[in-house]
Amino acid sequence: MMIVVMFTVVFWVFEVGWFMYTYTVLADAANEGVRYAIVHTAGSGCLSNTGGTQTTVANFAALSLHNVSALTTSVTFPDGSCTGSTTSSTALPSRVRVTVSYQYVPYLPQIFTALLTMNTYAEGRMVVQ
Repeated sequence: MMIVVMFTVVFWVFEVGWFMYTYTVLADAANEGVRYAIVHTAGSGCLSNTGGTQTTVANFAALSLHNVSALTTSVTFPDGSCTGSTTSSTALPSRVRVTVSYQYVPYLPQIFTALLTMNTYAEGRMVVQ
């Protein structure tokens, strides 16, 4: 009887660990996407460069052995523009937000766990030098 309980606990610890690892990878991928967006989209033509940000996020997540086919990335500009600004004290730089969604598929059978959608985002400010 006790071996069943021990195996259940071991598998649940593994599942929770994999869940936390997946969330950490998604958060780091969003941060990497923001870094890419800040460097490559400040200035003109920023809306055409969002595909590069999405590719960067997918490539980062793929390095961690995750299936990136279920990964959804969106790049938005909460301030309404993506032009950035000069470093003057009167103007605030524009922000970029990268949101990552992922349909988490657990290792344990679906009887014990439900499919979860993990969402994370990162945000940064663009400054034109």
